[in-house]
Amino acid sequence: MNKSLRVALFADTFHETNGAANFLRRLVNFAKDKNHEFLCVRSGKQTRHYREGSVSFLDLKRGRASIPMDGALKFDPFLWKHKKLVGKILDDFNPNIIHVTGLNDISQFGYYFAHFRRIPAVATWHTNAHEYAAERLTSVLSFVPNNAKQRIGKTVENVVFKGLMKLYFLAQMQIAPNEELVADIQRLTRRPSFLLGRGVDTDSFSPQKRRRDTDEIILGFVGRLRPEKNVRFLGDIETALRKANIVNYKFLVVGEGGERGWLEKNLRRAQLTGEIFGENLARAYANMDLFVFPSQTDAFGNVVLEAMSSGVPAVVMRRGGPKFLIRHGENGFVADTETDFIATVLELVKNPPQISALGAAARLSAQAYSWERIFEKMFEYYKMGAGFSKNIRA
Repeated sequence: MNKSLRVALFADTFHETNGAANFLRRLVNFAKDKNHEFLCVRSGKQTRHYREGSVSFLDLKRGRASIPMDGALKFDPFLWKHKKLVGKILDDFNPNIIHVTGLNDISQFGYYFAHFRRIPAVATWHTNAHEYAAERLTSVLSFVPNNAKQRIGKTVENVVFKGLMKLYFLAQMQIAPNEELVADIQRLTRRPSFLLGRGVDTDSFSPQKRRRDTDEIILGFVGRLRPEKNVRFLGDIETALRKANIVNYKFLVVGEGGERGWLEKNLRRAQLTGEIFGENLARAYANMDLFVFPSQTDAFGNVVLEAMSSGVPAVVMRRGGPKFLIRHGENGFVADTETDFIATVLELVKNPPQISALGAAARLSAQAYSWERIFEKMFEYYKMGAGFSKNIRA
């Protein structure tokens, strides 16, 4: 057991269906498997404190006044009623590093106790909340001219990002999943910032699970069906396919969200599965031919990596984290514009052998992304952060 390092994680999301929760669940399991002393503070169905192996859990029940944030994720403005309990459990655990994961109710405890207990803190970036805010606002401004809407969105994005950085500054170290975010965070917080990607389970997400009874080209999408994922662009892709007299296709859309109704109404050839998990999700990936991911707000793009692991090449946008997973023209394509995105999809749909070759390369690329290596690196960052002295706060 590593007795020199005691980590207290404040997980804003844990049980929900999103990339951040998946990362944090796997991190806790890694700590347990490696026998690291670890405290995980998270939401739960009831407030309780218990231990599993080397990992202690403090579950905090959110109240009825909780505000919906995204899907099942909520914010409880009255969660501070548990402040005394959190402080006692934290003091008993005696961490030498605190890990905060965002700015929601749970992480606010982490920032608070890191400051007043003089414990170094490391903050991981999981969600481009500033871009989400801008996209969701502009999605309801249909009456505003496009140029004005873009200016409003960009202003909101910049203001929210700078505001977030003032809060992230409270942690002594920042960790983000792509190079652009690392540079931006370091520039605005003037804190040490480092890169940490994500992994993929290549046994679970595998082309071996492909079971097809159709020769249609299946265009896949996995993710929340929200405005920030740009899912209505799938309708533009279909319009282009039909104009090109291409009818041997189908969209396979996995996920849930407010845009599902629009997709059901406007996509002519599509299967919308809702949220699916485990083997059903793995088979859905494997049965796709081409992964079309027009989101421009993802910090990393876990779903792109899962598709690649399943032997499915992806077309992604230039803006955002998924482009760092793609070697353009080798294991997928990065589109500079939406027009370029559509042209790339049309070209690939007309050339199935090229899709197969890209898929094989995508699978090989995904095999380099090991969760084990990711979390070993995370613990190296913990050790580094635990050595920070109080005067770094100034």
